[in-house]
Amino acid sequence: MPVVLKIFKYLLRFLGILIGAILLYGLIALIGGLIPTSPGKQDCTPRQQVYIASNGLHLDIIFPKEYLDTNWVSDLQIPAQTEYVAFGWGDRAFYVETPTWDDFRLSVGLRAVFVNSATAMHVTRYRGTRDDWRGLELCETQVDTLKKYVLTSFARNDTGDLTFIEAPGYPARDQFYEARGDYSFLKTCNNWVNIGLKRAGVRTAIWAPFDLGVLWYVEN
Repeated sequence: MPVVLKIFKYLLRFLGILIGAILLYGLIALIGGLIPTSPGKQDCTPRQQVYIASNGLHLDIIFPKEYLDTNWVSDLQIPAQTEYVAFGWGDRAFYVETPTWDDFRLSVGLRAVFVNSATAMHVTRYRGTRDDWRGLELCETQVDTLKKYVLTSFARNDTGDLTFIEAPGYPARDQFYEARGDYSFLKTCNNWVNIGLKRAGVRTAIWAPFDLGVLWYVEN
């Protein structure tokens, strides 16, 4: 068999395996998103509201600034006029280089999926709520659990300080920090939010690498 035909044959085989793996991943993600968790009943009254939002790629957990500890507000240098603060976790390169689908590059996407890579925390400040935010009524202990989960996702240096990433934000009101943990196809930015909700006793998907797996349960 000519060398060119052999190369073409191997290329087709590789593409077939790759497409099959992507389809299998999508199927498992769909199944994981359709199976809900079964959190125990909370022995408290839901009186505090947090929000979940998506920009089409990345999910955020959003707290009213008044819920955040003063040290936390100071560390993040949150301005006085800010009313809400959004937090997201994800692949460092993908976060910085891909704010929307229009900015997507295949090389960045493949690296994020197939390589356990460094992560970043994305922090965005708002002066008011947005119509596309999904609200969650939680009790104080649930909010405390969710806040602790978010706070411990930030990486800190030897002196205990947050590490700011010198990169342009999406709008002018956001910034990036170094984060803990590695990004992979098993733990995506959206699954990070899903894990936080599960820890806080919120009914959500058992596994949600895509935003719809979380938004479906928050909205319903």
